[in-house]
Amino acid sequence: MVTRRKMPRTLRVTFEFQIPEGAPTNVRTDKRMAAVGDMATAVAAIAGRALPPETSMSVRHEWTYTLHDKTTDPVPLGPPADPAP
Repeated sequence: MVTRRKMPRTLRVTFEFQIPEGAPTNVRTDKRMAAVGDMATAVAAIAGRALPPETSMSVRHEWTYTLHDKTTDPVPLGPPADPAP
């Protein structure tokens, strides 16, 4: 039997930074990497105070040129649920 303490748990926090269109220059790689390192250090310090000491953390970062990005509003996939009696 799996108890709640033995169930895998993940806390995922996502940040996205949008570079505005028309910005006069791109963000140099060394500046981006330094920013990622600084943010990872800050988050690790905060998490280390708030979460159990056995907690581990991974950092995912990517740099993309968003040529097309469209997200739709939620779309119901079935009939509405019956209201509770």
